[in-house]
Formats: sequence, structure tokens, C-alpha cells
Amino acid sequence: MANIKLENKTDLNATIVVELRPEDYKPKVEKTLKNIRKNANIKGFRVGHAPMGMVKRMHGQSVLVEEVNQLASNSLYEYIQEEKLDILAQPMSSKDVESELDFEKEDAEFKYAFDIAFAPAFDINISEKDKLTRFVIELDEKEVDKEVESVRRRTGKLVEVEQSELNDIIYAKGTELDESGKAFEGGVTDKEISFVAEMVKDKKELKKVSKLKKGDVVKVNIFQLFNENVTAINNTLGISKEEANDLNPNFEIVVTEVKRNELAKLNQELFDQVMGKGVCTDVATFREKLKENLEIYYKSEAENHLEHEVNELIKKKHNVKMPDAFLKRWLMETKSEEYNESNIDERFSEESVGLLYVLVQEKMAEKYNFQVEKEDIEKTSLGYTAQMFRQYGMANPEFSMIEEYSNTQLKDQNYIQRMNDITLRKMMVEKVKDLVTVKSKNISVEKFYKEINAIKKA
Repeated sequence: MANIKLENKTDLNATIVVELRPEDYKPKVEKTLKNIRKNANIKGFRVGHAPMGMVKRMHGQSVLVEEVNQLASNSLYEYIQEEKLDILAQPMSSKDVESELDFEKEDAEFKYAFDIAFAPAFDINISEKDKLTRFVIELDEKEVDKEVESVRRRTGKLVEVEQSELNDIIYAKGTELDESGKAFEGGVTDKEISFVAEMVKDKKELKKVSKLKKGDVVKVNIFQLFNENVTAINNTLGISKEEANDLNPNFEIVVTEVKRNELAKLNQELFDQVMGKGVCTDVATFREKLKENLEIYYKSEAENHLEHEVNELIKKKHNVKMPDAFLKRWLMETKSEEYNESNIDERFSEESVGLLYVLVQEKMAEKYNFQVEKEDIEKTSLGYTAQMFRQYGMANPEFSMIEEYSNTQLKDQNYIQRMNDITLRKMMVEKVKDLVTVKSKNISVEKFYKEINAIKKA
């Protein structure tokens, strides 16, 4: 039986040392070698009759390494379970205590040293003294008017027009110019570009590209035309970011086409396309259905905001000290493609906040006996699927379609685990809402988003 010791223990960190003597690992090694010998097909010997000495010379060291490593790993995790150690992440080879592994020496004693990190001890620090606001967003007819126009624009079609207005799409060919105003030798030539004048922030540049017709030739500053957005420039011109950064700013554009998004007509075809066949048969019903959808959407937006406030409250009220150094090293070792010495400090704060939420969730699940049932996962999956469909532009997907897609996804164990995690997270958020004092506040759409933007800037 392995000898195991807990060393260098602090509130958040410790080292577990696993010591293996020959009598701990030799029986396993010999059993494995005998099994290999039974099936060994070695030239000059019948299957299963090769000398054990030969089998040991051929496979002994690799078997020893595998069995000793496996025994050390099993012993480590059995010890953690038996001692009920509440650890974070996974144990790692110790940075300070050296392991002693000599696989060349006969009947060697092995010493494995593992660093571990403990989950911090804390209590749930949330009560009715904490106050949050649930916004109740009020809709007026102006918001419905905006939504009707938005729907008509989204389902409209592009038509060619003679002269551009601010929100029309202008298609052109752009050529890079040198300081004398001629085509720059080796530069961008006759590249197809498109833009909307309304998006141009520079007033001087905006004036140049307003009221354009097919065939018009205009000299522009390419950087100001795309609001200094190098990514937009390199994507539009089909060049690399480095090339985009090195461009001369002066360009000549020749307008090839002007197109306008013609709003879809308010007719039965539009009603059926947006709401489903036969759901709406007149403008009044169509507006009412749009208003219902908006109410659902803004209620969801308000709840999302409240959930954000819950998350901020959790972070604010649980100033929990984490084993940061261990966790940073663990991230760099286990996710080396994402984390390294140059970015770990910057990216770790986000990881540590996520871990805090998980710890609070686990603590609350234990304290308030959260139980995720099959029905809970199915309900979460239906909501998740409906939201996904809405994001893809399906405002009113049929329930049978949502249910069928959800049931298909629920055959995947990874998806089930994700739905389980989302369900637990919802249980935590709902429990916090029960524990704190939540006051409702009526607010217009405009003022609601002003509040949201103010919070983002804070």
C-alpha cells in the first residue's frame, strides 16, 4: 500500500507526496508481464512459451513505467476522496517538491509529489438587505411602428435607384492614389467596395458621398470613409490588415451601382412570412402580434439585466481569496493553446470570476438542496432552442419544430451536461432573487437602454 503524506499545507495550497515501495508495484508489474508472455509471438518460440527473462528485457521497463504511474495516480485520487479534500482544478506535478523517479534502478522506491489547491471556505453572504431593481419596460405605439418598419426593411428587397440617399448602398470601384493624385503604382486598383453614406462619421467625407449616381467619380479618404476601421477596410478590399494599415489614404471611387432597400408591403404575403400562414389576416392583428413578441423580448431583456445585477451582487458580496498562482499555472499547462505567460494575467480575472460563480452555485446547491430533474433539463432545452431560432430570424417558430430539434439535441451527452449547467445556473439566479429585495420600476424602452449603457460605461 502506497505511503501518502500531505505536506506544506496552507489554507489554499498543499503538496501530496505518494511514496511507492517495490512491494507496492511489483505484483502488478509481474502480473502484466505474465499476461504479455501468454500472448507473446516471439520468433523461435511457440506462442506463450518465450522465456520470462526475454519478455522482461523487451517489455519490462515500459510495463514498470505504466504500472507505477497508474498506481501513483490511483493512490492520489483515492487519498483525496478518502480524506474528503475539496480541491480546485486537477493536481499537478509539484513545483517545489521534487519527485524521485528512477526507472533504471532495480527494486527502486518512487516518490511522486503533486501540488493541489483547496476550494476556499466561505458563506453565502446575500440577504433581503440587498436591493435590486426589476425593470418593467412599457411599450407605446411608436415602438410598434418602429418594429413594423424594421420587419418591412428586413423582409424587403434591394432595388436599383438613380441617386443615393443616406441609407442606400453605394457600390463602387476604388483605386489607391499617390501624392500627385494619380493611380499608385503597385497599389490597390479597381477594387470593388460598398458602403452606406449614413454610416460615415466624418462630415466632410459624408458630404462627398451623398447624392451619388452611377458613373460619378469621387476622391475620398479611405480611412475616414470606413471610420478608421482597418478590419472593415481589409475585408472590403480583400487585403491583409498589414496591407490595409500601409494604404495611402487618398482613393478615387467610381460609382457602379446604387441600391435601396425597398420596404416589403404590408400584405398577406408578409404576414404569412413573418408570423406563419394564416396567423394574421389584417394589419391590426399583425401589429398586435408584433407587440406581443416585443413584450416577450423586452421582458427577457429586463430579466437579463436583472440576472446581470445578480451576478454583480454575487461578485461584490463574496470577496473570496483564490489560489491564483496555482490556477494560473494549471491553465497554462492544461490549455497551453489559449494561455501563456504573456496573456495569463490579463485573462485570468475573467476565469477567476467564472470560478467564483461556480463555487457560489455549488455552495447554494448544497445549502438549498438544488435538484435537477430530467424535466428541468428538457424545459431548459426547449427555451434554449426557441431563443436560438429567434436569433436566426424565426420570430414565431412552431412548437413542434422546437420540440423536435430539442429532442434530437438531447441525445448528445455533452449537450445534456450543458443544459444541466444552465439549469443549475438558473436555479442559483432565481434563489438569489428570492433572497434579496427586488423592486419593480416602470420604464420606457429609451430610458431602459440609457440605464444599460450607463452601467456598461461605469
